Order: sequence, then structure tokens, then C-alpha cells
Amino acid sequence: MEGWISPRLGVRFELKQGALQLYRPDGERFATYVELMEQREQEHQRAERLAARLRALGIDPEEA
Repeated sequence: MEGWISPRLGVRFELKQGALQLYRPDGERFATYVELMEQREQEHQRAERLAARLRALGIDPEEA
């Protein structure tokens, strides 16, 4: 599958450092499950910080 491109999806498959990596038709690499979960956690933490700031200003973020 090394370097194979799906004719229907345009997705490219590469084997790098023993791991299969997939690339979108625009050349951007698809994120791994671990990367997606890390990003999700960071976004959750940011949302919690922003909600805390709103509460400090007297705004309930659940009502907005």
C-alpha cells in the first residue's frame, strides 16, 4: 500500500516509522486518534477556562 492513492477517495497511504499514515487529497495528513483526543482535551480545558471567566464577570454561560 506504500504510496497507493485511492482512486475514489483520493486518500494516499504511507508507511512511516512502522505506522500507517493517511493523507487527504490536498496533501494534509489525517490526525491520529491520539492527536484528536489530545486536541479535544485542550479544547475542553479552554472552554472550561472561558466559562470560568464568564462566571467571574457575572455571566452564566449555561444561559447564554
